[in-house]
Amino acid sequence: MSGGTKGEARETEYCLQAQTSRIEYDGRVEGEDGLSYYVGVYDPEKGSVDVYPSPLVHVRRQVRRLKEKEIPEKASTGTLMDSRQALSAAFGNRTSRKALKDEQLNAITSSTLGSTGATSVVSAISSAVDSATALLPTSESLRTGSGNSKYLPPIHGDEEGVTVDTVYRIEEMVEKKVLDGCAEGVREWEKSVRAGGEVESTISPHYVTSRIRGVIDSGANVTKRLKILRYIEHMIQFHRLFINSFSNTVYRPKLYDTFVSDDKAITSHLIDTFTDAKNQNKNERQLSKTKLTKLYCWLMILCLKVEEDGRMDLFDLVQDLQIERREVEMAAREIGARVEAFKEGYLKLMGYGKEEAREHKLVALRLPLVFPKNKMLQVRKR
Repeated sequence: MSGGTKGEARETEYCLQAQTSRIEYDGRVEGEDGLSYYVGVYDPEKGSVDVYPSPLVHVRRQVRRLKEKEIPEKASTGTLMDSRQALSAAFGNRTSRKALKDEQLNAITSSTLGSTGATSVVSAISSAVDSATALLPTSESLRTGSGNSKYLPPIHGDEEGVTVDTVYRIEEMVEKKVLDGCAEGVREWEKSVRAGGEVESTISPHYVTSRIRGVIDSGANVTKRLKILRYIEHMIQFHRLFINSFSNTVYRPKLYDTFVSDDKAITSHLIDTFTDAKNQNKNERQLSKTKLTKLYCWLMILCLKVEEDGRMDLFDLVQDLQIERREVEMAAREIGARVEAFKEGYLKLMGYGKEEAREHKLVALRLPLVFPKNKMLQVRKR
């Protein structure tokens, strides 16, 4: 096989030509696809693999018997029978091809390299692969969920004495000063409930409203759980503001004016945690696909912290977010929770019909956490 290079004006243009007794090959560079290509070359003396940039050359082949016909255009305009006859003459019939099936030309095998050479090549390639993949998450980290840190907070599932409440630590998700910023709103809730009044959330009329009184009446870690519930209310409002904006983008100074929060620290934390700078403009904040997935995952974790037993019906949250149920289910599975159907007895007790029962799913956080095999989850951008 022969090769050549021609033309060096602005860029090198590569042209490869080769032929055998039966086929002619013609290779040319055909435009750019925006990708870079490299070739690895093994050096037996150094025992290493060197990587070099390489052009992408498209090689086409043509049967010489067709090309050598008296009419050049015959190769493209000939009948199917002409083509079959030419191929049969060049390569033989089915029987002869079957006899030559196992023949390999220019094969690189352990027998041609020798045992030492083969071992060196494998070792060098393995070393090159190891260095190239050193920063990729391991299978163990993917199994425990720690390899998906762009969505999830730190996971403490392997620590001794871990519980459902401590497998995700609230202090590693929301700073104390941010939760303390929710204190004033929490005091208003408690004051209204203890006075015998009804407390409603216009932002979260389903999830937050239905849990305020239950948390207070439980008497278990009331203040902390109410602060988390108040922060959840801010997250739902934050989500709604961006989803209803053009391209999920809001101007940062305008955000502080339009987003009603108990404290500016809450607003700043939501912006820094769940948005990206659009086009490297720090004032243009965008809720990207990745950050939207992260918001849903963190929202699920916080909601399960509000529940005493780490179990909840996701229906109320779906209603407040105004999204499809499957998106919340995917986020629940991403944090290692289980999504299950309610038992038939419970559904009958609640008076849910067959169609309504499909919208009610039980989300439970149990140890050990069970993560989905596919860690490339991204919620569809709305």
